[in-house]
Amino acid sequence: MPTSDDVPAEPLLDGRYRLGTLVGEGGMARVYRADDVSLGRTVAVKLIRPGLEGLAVPERARSEMTVLASLNHPSLVTLFDARLVPGQPEYLVMEFVDGPTLGRRIAAGPLSEDDVAAVAAELAEALHVVHAAGVVHRDLKPSNVLFAPASLPGARPRAKLADFGIAVLLDAARVTSPGTIIGTAAYLAPEQVRGADPAAPADVYALGLVLLEALTGTRAYPHADGVGAALARLNQPPTLPDTLSSPWRDLLARMLDDDPGRRPTAAEVAGAASALLAGVAASAGPVLPAAPATAPTLAYPDKPTDVLREPALAASAASGTAVTSASRRRWLPVALAAAAVALIVIVAVAVSGAGRTAAPGPAPSETVVTEPTDSNPAVTPEPAPTPTPLTEKERKEAEKAQKDAEKKAEQERKKDENKGRGKGSDD
Repeated sequence: MPTSDDVPAEPLLDGRYRLGTLVGEGGMARVYRADDVSLGRTVAVKLIRPGLEGLAVPERARSEMTVLASLNHPSLVTLFDARLVPGQPEYLVMEFVDGPTLGRRIAAGPLSEDDVAAVAAELAEALHVVHAAGVVHRDLKPSNVLFAPASLPGARPRAKLADFGIAVLLDAARVTSPGTIIGTAAYLAPEQVRGADPAAPADVYALGLVLLEALTGTRAYPHADGVGAALARLNQPPTLPDTLSSPWRDLLARMLDDDPGRRPTAAEVAGAASALLAGVAASAGPVLPAAPATAPTLAYPDKPTDVLREPALAASAASGTAVTSASRRRWLPVALAAAAVALIVIVAVAVSGAGRTAAPGPAPSETVVTEPTDSNPAVTPEPAPTPTPLTEKERKEAEKAQKDAEKKAEQERKKDENKGRGKGSDD
């Protein structure tokens, strides 16, 4: 447990930052609550550890700074300062989020569906900005989600995504060795366990597991740890409790699909979560793009990820069964026009769219590094309703309904003609 003895002896770091309580540490760095004496504000100082054998710590710190200095979103923590000079104390200075982690909130019990929908919308929108910049977080978990106090009375705290210490730029050189799996075992996507290169769908899968945990109060694979937790998802998909509402089950099923190509994008998740928050049972669909990334930001971790060595994972492990999504049934009535033509309209609306970090949350999830076998608070704009493509079943039902309507219209037409003939005979 962090103690006051862990605080460095010098009173000021670079004559500006007075280090206080040690609030978290991991294989890469120690994080302190600190005072910026120049500007009179509380900050988080992340002191980078020297390079350790097998771990490119300084390189990861530079990658973290480079990756996030170009991003800006109210659900990403702001980077204020950085000094990464070999041979001297290296550190990053970030916004101090005076709120709990999602892990601490879950430890107190499941969150309401509305609260989780708000968290999902904010985190997914932040992930959209990250992914649009060609970055994959790779370590999304409850202890890396912080809650900033609400600005207005009665408002919800804002969720902020933290700790990009193992994030990767998709077009940059690898910091880790080829074939290395890195991330927190309990939240790895199946393709990560199999040794595939990191990509945005893996973050969406991890977010799905985090949201499921927030809704139920328990992890998707509670009886497995380390490599066992990672392998579990290859043999069995996450269980979605019947106690969850159908819209939530549908969204989570899509996010936790074993096939990364069938998962929604972060932007689509943001839209669907915003719709859930608004009370609209909508499937994940296109949303308006988020604001462009401009100002530098960086994440501040509650519990930095620990890096462990584990036995090799079999790349040939059985693939998990994809979670079946609920069918979307949103039909408007069939209307017969004056010309007796039936029209069916199917609408599914997808709308775009939490405390103290100093107190440690529950024990941090362990991170797996294995060698596999070959093989600023803002209101989010709300977009116009977006039609969802029909499934094959819905298309057939629509065609049948239209034919029935046309048949009925034809019967009505013949009936009217017969009446007309009868009237003519009477005349």
